[in-house]
Amino acid sequence: MVAVEPLKSCLSQDGLKLMSWEWRLGLVGITLGAPHECDGSRGTGASCVIVNSTAENAAARAPFLGIAPANFESFAPNSDSHYHALQATVAHHFADGLYWQSAYTWSKSIDDVSTATVAFDSRFNDQTNARDSRGLSDFDRRHRFVTSAVYELPFFAHREGLIRTVAGGWEVSGVLTLQSGSPFTPVDSAGGSAYSFSSPNLATPTFAPGFSCANAATKGGVESRLAHFADPNAFVPDAIVPLANGAPGDATGLGNVSRNCIIGPPQKNLDFTLGKTFLLTERQSLRFRTDFFNLFNHPSFANPSSLDVQSGSSFARVTSVVGTPRLIQFSLKYSF
Repeated sequence: MVAVEPLKSCLSQDGLKLMSWEWRLGLVGITLGAPHECDGSRGTGASCVIVNSTAENAAARAPFLGIAPANFESFAPNSDSHYHALQATVAHHFADGLYWQSAYTWSKSIDDVSTATVAFDSRFNDQTNARDSRGLSDFDRRHRFVTSAVYELPFFAHREGLIRTVAGGWEVSGVLTLQSGSPFTPVDSAGGSAYSFSSPNLATPTFAPGFSCANAATKGGVESRLAHFADPNAFVPDAIVPLANGAPGDATGLGNVSRNCIIGPPQKNLDFTLGKTFLLTERQSLRFRTDFFNLFNHPSFANPSSLDVQSGSSFARVTSVVGTPRLIQFSLKYSF
């Protein structure tokens, strides 16, 4: 990592406060009362006083000398995460050949970034302020229930001869998984232009009046919400940053929608297996097995593919599934 010198050529009336703002990429908070005074003797060209945050002066408001905002990346391996959970497991082996086990987890995971990368922009809104991106982890699942069972069918178990060989000794098993959806973050591709991010779609939109994370998702069953899993009316594009004279500027600020505050579709799946081991000799056996993945062919929908509020009718539309449709497989295993 190469250390770079902070941009000292631009000083505000209270110096130290500006240096704090310099570190917070974008400086959209500058006003007539707290301008940038750029000293031309530092090699930045003619002296200037910046009182507006516009797309044109973004380079002059760069946090480090010689590095424009579009080339600024946060190498900050300092993510903070918290995970709390209630976990319960119940299992029992019944005398008649049935083994059953169930596990339930009620949890909440919170962080400011859910990936291991320390390079490139990965947080939302202010890239150097982890608090702006703090929210549910990308992998958060509030509820997860898994139950499995193995049962040796008792039919013809006490018969002799060919009937027992063919019809007895069959075994069935299954795994049922039910889990809450994972969260997702709406974005505004036109937002945060006053910050000149080096990566796209890092600014969240703004809540429309009367909306919040609590009511921004659409209501109803999963399949009735596929066109819009989040309410398009709940969000508005980020506002234009006004000029010092009150006129509209040409750059946008950041929104107030929290990261990962909308929960996506839940998933459920049942896998089922039917099998039997045929003993050929004392040392040889033949194992037949049939596996049914997603036995009831129930679709488990993925999170919306388009999360940009600028995308119009395709915003928050679910277009894909996770997992597979019903899949049946047969296998035969010979052991000796």
